[in-house]
Amino acid sequence: MRNRLRSFWLLCGLLLCPFSAAADGQRNIVLTLPAETVLASLQKALPLDIPSQSRQLQGDITVESVDRLSIRNNVISVRGTLSGKNLVVTTNLAGQDLQLRVGEVRLPVACDLQTRFDPVKRKLFVTPQFKETAQNPGNTQDALPSLLGSLGGREYAVDLDALETINLKVGTRLIPIAMEPVGIAGVDNSLVFQMLPRVGPRR
Repeated sequence: MRNRLRSFWLLCGLLLCPFSAAADGQRNIVLTLPAETVLASLQKALPLDIPSQSRQLQGDITVESVDRLSIRNNVISVRGTLSGKNLVVTTNLAGQDLQLRVGEVRLPVACDLQTRFDPVKRKLFVTPQFKETAQNPGNTQDALPSLLGSLGGREYAVDLDALETINLKVGTRLIPIAMEPVGIAGVDNSLVFQMLPRVGPRR
């Protein structure tokens, strides 16, 4: 998942830098990524494995598809399809832990991703909150709220390392420009990146 997320954010940077970069008074670069571009870039990175291992949930969770995405007030709302294999959900009943082997599921989901940028750690965190699911046939339906509950409400760090360096080619020379994230916000159906550029030695 780490490599796929790095590729996703690198693609975002490559798409934006030639067209929508603008310097402000603090010498930051502002990169604006519309929701449509976020969706298209995310779709190219699919399928994505979710690192969901916990005491409540064991197994392989994968985001198979995303068909709708919107951004408002630092919340990214998505609709897509999750699949799971070898799933085991642990619930507590009357003080006793009970393990329910769900096995394999595939279900449509709608989810709000609350975003938070940590300016000290220079990291973007997302917290998923699942809103609804379609009915899933079979005997696993009762386990789905526990499954989604195990995935939601937890912060996941998004790897931004792929945005750190952009190589600017001037003639035969490559000039590396380090892009240090100093702010990320979700407004007006777009992701807005505040990046501080640092020019390195020519190569």
